[in-house]
Amino acid sequence: MGKFKNYINHLNEYIDKNLSFDDPKNLYDPVKYILQNGGKRVRPVFTLFISELFSGKIDKALPAAASIEIFHNFTLVHDDIMDNAIIRRGAKTINDKWNNNTAILSGDVMLILSYDLLSNYKDQTYIDLSKELNKTARLVCEGQRYDIDFSAQNNIQIKHYFKMIELKTAELIACSFKFGGIVSEASENNVQTLYEIGKNLGIAFQLEDDYLDSFGQSKDFGKKIGGDIIEKKKTLLYILSKENLEGEQKELFLNTFNSLEISKEERIDKIKTFYISSGSKKILEDYIKKYHDISINLINDLDLEKNKKSVLKDYCSSLINRVS
Repeated sequence: MGKFKNYINHLNEYIDKNLSFDDPKNLYDPVKYILQNGGKRVRPVFTLFISELFSGKIDKALPAAASIEIFHNFTLVHDDIMDNAIIRRGAKTINDKWNNNTAILSGDVMLILSYDLLSNYKDQTYIDLSKELNKTARLVCEGQRYDIDFSAQNNIQIKHYFKMIELKTAELIACSFKFGGIVSEASENNVQTLYEIGKNLGIAFQLEDDYLDSFGQSKDFGKKIGGDIIEKKKTLLYILSKENLEGEQKELFLNTFNSLEISKEERIDKIKTFYISSGSKKILEDYIKKYHDISINLINDLDLEKNKKSVLKDYCSSLINRVS
């Protein structure tokens, strides 16, 4: 994984160099704070990796990769405001460390910066990248709206949940793949296939996050286990359990899920038991494998050397390898 650490180092240096605005401090300090506060850099790494696979270099892809990363962090800043979140990546959120107004404005300028970085490209490349980011930004907003709406709904269908995660999470990962293809001047067929690979991998990635929130290990997942249960998030595990349980078991599940009387630890343990007994845990594992396998099989359709396809398959699989 040394290659990818090198990508991240180059990306961070590029962002630091190009994020040279200092005044007013209460606008740009929060931007620098969140961008320097960790994060796996999954999306920009894909842009850089795809670019190197197709063109043999990453320098031309750095502005696009930085654009993706800054845009992603912009969405996190606004998510935290809407969720009243106080912790992000183990540190205070911008809205908690400063205030909501600061977070809104700093998020806004991050969106502008993400588009400004694309002006490093010329002619058709600039047009193609801008169109793709425009489309992705709109779809992410749609996904966030669905996510907000779900909190007030009692009967969420599985197909609607998949639509939400496709829009909110998978589209941005698909965009990062497509960006890599565009900047490396890959063929139109390759660019579209890269988009489909990224979208299916993005769905698997989000489903695995849902799974790990209940059944992962804190040291590997990087978050406290059971957060979605405590926050009463209606993830696919919840939707499947509600659909599969019947009678007294279903009533007990819902009462436990919504209870304010039992401790957090007890509620987590009991809800996880329902997730297992209802078959929801196994179904979610199967969904993760399904979308992972689709993305891996699509790599075979790329017009790319066999050894490079194998490298891409290995890296994609490494992101979806924490579910036993």
